[in-house]
Amino acid sequence: MKSLIVVVSIAGCFAGCSEREFDTGLLATGGSSNIGETTYVQINPPWTEFNSPEDVLAGGDGFIYVADTYNDRIVMLNAAGARLSVSQSIRRPIALAQDYRRQLIVCAEFDTLLAGHSTPTTFAAVYRLDLVSAGHIISAATPRRVFFEPGDSTRRYTGVAPLYDNTYYLSRFGPKNTNPVDRDGAILFFSKNDQLITPVTQNFAPTGTGLMSIHKITGITTVATGRSVEFVFSQVQYTSIVPLQKVQWIRFATEGQTANFISKFPDANEVDLVVNNKFTYPEDVTLDPSGNLYVVDASTDSLYRFNSQGKELYSFGGTGNGDKQFRQPTGVAFMDKTVYVADRGNNRVVLFKLSTDLR
Repeated sequence: MKSLIVVVSIAGCFAGCSEREFDTGLLATGGSSNIGETTYVQINPPWTEFNSPEDVLAGGDGFIYVADTYNDRIVMLNAAGARLSVSQSIRRPIALAQDYRRQLIVCAEFDTLLAGHSTPTTFAAVYRLDLVSAGHIISAATPRRVFFEPGDSTRRYTGVAPLYDNTYYLSRFGPKNTNPVDRDGAILFFSKNDQLITPVTQNFAPTGTGLMSIHKITGITTVATGRSVEFVFSQVQYTSIVPLQKVQWIRFATEGQTANFISKFPDANEVDLVVNNKFTYPEDVTLDPSGNLYVVDASTDSLYRFNSQGKELYSFGGTGNGDKQFRQPTGVAFMDKTVYVADRGNNRVVLFKLSTDLR
């Protein structure tokens, strides 16, 4: 689930065929070991017949939604994997969220022919699907474009996170990050009616390797209630000097009359989640109701699980299409003790449960 944070109010500021097995020796201490006899078990068969699915969403309505990216649609399924309906056409959906009105919010694209151009230009856009008005039949919910930036076709939206009051946050990246007023790399805050209120990341560094940098966010998440003042995002960006791929856990803190975002884990040497080079290409993150964090890495073809203190609990993966294997996983979601992974390169969604939950 590609999603983000909560600040109480912006109005007054913030109060079976293996090709490469996962090398467990590359993990930090405790990274691939289980807790007691607990392991993850794949629930077969996987859900298939997708075309490069970029994201999977476990909705608050109990349904599963898959961004069937290169089929230009969203597929709605029940928890047993039965297809219930597919959306009308949405070009290249890559991130999904659902607000507390049970409306879907989608990061996608559209093409348009600009004056003086002979070929279409592609813009990133945010769409909304009102499932309630459509009787929860996604094919009957007309995708409504609610936001795009007509002055810049290079920007892309990668994650969205509704809050408890149906306001939401949108992550954005692009190549231009020198303008301190309007950097491409940002997290934007929207009203429940899709009006842009303000960026909330002016104090973040748009580039660089340090804490609080915000280069190319690939996935964002918050706790299920949408009331947390902590959020997690994955990010990747390669430069000629150093690769910048990591996961950051950020919290909102107040001290006296000042309030700001700070890293939950400022000491990278003490916490598994934020040690240098822990990830190679982290694509998405999600939290379960207990505060455990799940990360999918599209380069190591792996799924990682951390507790709320950033300690690595269990990880597995490897390139292939067998059990506990992936090819470029790009989305992860959690619902009812089940982990869902959008396994893009294998054109499927894979499900896992803890062995203790199968007894």
